[in-house]
Amino acid sequence: MSNADMHLADLTGTEDIAQMETAKNVGEALNEHYPNHLWAVSWQGGVIVVKNLAISSFYGFVLHPDKLATWSEMKRAAVLAGGELLERAKMARGAWAGQFAQVLEGSDPRFFRGDNT
Repeated sequence: MSNADMHLADLTGTEDIAQMETAKNVGEALNEHYPNHLWAVSWQGGVIVVKNLAISSFYGFVLHPDKLATWSEMKRAAVLAGGELLERAKMARGAWAGQFAQVLEGSDPRFFRGDNT
């Protein structure tokens, strides 16, 4: 069982339910590899948007499910991109120690200042 919090929006059909299930599975895969990090996973406009809220609510990465044929490909892509995001923020790939990112390599100072304001 995962220790992730789930917040569901109004679901209008089976496609919405499938999308939410996919987003949940991506979040669980990230939490399995990088425990306790503040992963936020959502489905927006046909893609999965992933952010780590200990890094930024602006920066993250996008997964294109239509370009990933299997769940194992999607899981691998999510774990690799999650690791890269942690690396760019100079955060450990292991369990989150409760510290917020102070830097984010490649970010624009207008959107990431490292002081969590």
